[in-house]
Parts: sequence; C-alpha cells; structure tokens
Amino acid sequence: MAQMDATRAAQLLEKWISFNDMDDKSAWEPGEYSFIQNTSKAIRLSVQVLKGKSSAKGAQLQDAAAQLEEFADEYGMDSPEEWERENVAYVKETYEAFQFTVSLLRKK
Repeated sequence: MAQMDATRAAQLLEKWISFNDMDDKSAWEPGEYSFIQNTSKAIRLSVQVLKGKSSAKGAQLQDAAAQLEEFADEYGMDSPEEWERENVAYVKETYEAFQFTVSLLRKK
C-alpha cells in the first residue's frame, strides 16, 4: 500500500460516498439517513480541503473531522472482520484516508 497523501485520500473519500450509496436515501434505515447525510457533507468538504479548493476554517473543519471519526467508529472501519472479505483491503485503505484527513483537518 502506497503512502497516503492528499490526492489519494481525496480519491478514496470520493469513492466511499458511491461505494456506500450515501446519496441514496432508500439504501439506509430512515433513522440512520440523517447521520449518513451529515457524513456525506463532511466527506465532500474534506475532499475540497484535500484538493486545496476550500476556504472553510476553524469550527467547520473541526466538525467535519469529528463527523468522520464518528462514522468510522460507528461503522467499524477499524474492524476488518465486520466487512465482506472482498472489501477488506479497500475499507482498510479508506480508513487510513479517513485518519489522514482527520489529522489534516484538526491542524487547520
């Protein structure tokens, strides 16, 4: 696995939205979708920051970082045994992208 950088993290985060059908309300339980929408927004903001195309600062970035951390924890991204075998490598790499991004957002 290559060293994580902003470009790779942005690619993985963008792919994560479609991989998890985060824009498809019907793919999620009604009680979960608000959280998924908030996570999708945080991911999109994070991608813009990673690409250097965002002027967001302070609390907005801290909120996005917290949302990413909460999603990763809630959905067991750090627990490969919870994922389908064929997706484990992708989830691990995306989790690394989440961690990289959270660290970057916390520094801004």
